[in-house]
Amino acid sequence: MLLNLNAITAALALGLATLCAGQTTREDFAALAAAEGGIIKLNSKTYDAITAADRDWSVVIELTATSGTQVACTPCLTFLPNFEAVAKSWRKVPKTQRDQHFFARLEFKDGTDIFQRLGLTSAPFVNFYPAQKGPLLENHPSKNSWSYDFNQHGLDAQPLANELSNSTPVRIPYSPPLNYALIGGAIGTVFALFIGYYVFGSIILAFLSSRWIWGIGSLALIITMLSGFMFVRIRHSPYGGTVRGPNGQPTAQHIAGGYQNQYGAEVQIIGAIYTLLASSQIALVVFVPRLPSVARQRGATYIWLGVTWMLFSVLVSIFKMKNSGYPFKLLLG
Repeated sequence: MLLNLNAITAALALGLATLCAGQTTREDFAALAAAEGGIIKLNSKTYDAITAADRDWSVVIELTATSGTQVACTPCLTFLPNFEAVAKSWRKVPKTQRDQHFFARLEFKDGTDIFQRLGLTSAPFVNFYPAQKGPLLENHPSKNSWSYDFNQHGLDAQPLANELSNSTPVRIPYSPPLNYALIGGAIGTVFALFIGYYVFGSIILAFLSSRWIWGIGSLALIITMLSGFMFVRIRHSPYGGTVRGPNGQPTAQHIAGGYQNQYGAEVQIIGAIYTLLASSQIALVVFVPRLPSVARQRGATYIWLGVTWMLFSVLVSIFKMKNSGYPFKLLLG
């Protein structure tokens, strides 16, 4: 362990001395990357050296502020392990390709002037600097640097690896770590289902084999779809609108005009009417025949037919509200 520490210290000292002397080569940065675990820690001088105009390597630099500041940079701390995971994956690449591209990090406290030069007022920030000469230009001829878009891709490691792989000598062999929480949750769910079936199996089977349960569930799904629920969700329609009333004051509107418009409140209104209509039909078909006398059956039939007629009248009036030119009506105008 002591020998490894001495070797790393020697490599860093040699690399920094070479960089400060202005004799920067790809081999120097490769030695620094190997000594520092895949991510070269920069300061103002080494930043200028690794982004030199005559470089025959490419480099991606994370400009961050995880230490040396009074206010904690939460996005920086969140992005830190993800950048390190992608850089660690780059170490799996064969040496001939690995030493043509580098990962580096510049802390704000170590390169304040660089942050000011780039006009950065927030962090983290990731810049990619392509090679300006050499064999890398054959596969990646663009010499223009570019910045990683956190607004589009977020702080996760996988989008970063995918985006950088479009410009690196070879694709970054990044694979996300196993989600042990998801695996544990899945195993726990399967175990809970097994125990539940073992203890309540007869009740569950009776529940699932009940025609009433399937009938009510199917009816609820049909009513939900017929009421326009998906139409409103897909179009992100508002719950309601406003119109000017007779006195000029804004009034809430729950029914949208036109065939191609619908409010969220309208879905609930139509769904409630359809539910009552379905209930009246179920009552006529299932419950009325079970009444003990013919007189009661006749009276219940008239009542439920009246309810059905009234509900259809409400539906027709709503349809007329959406299309004022519709000429027909039932009970309501």
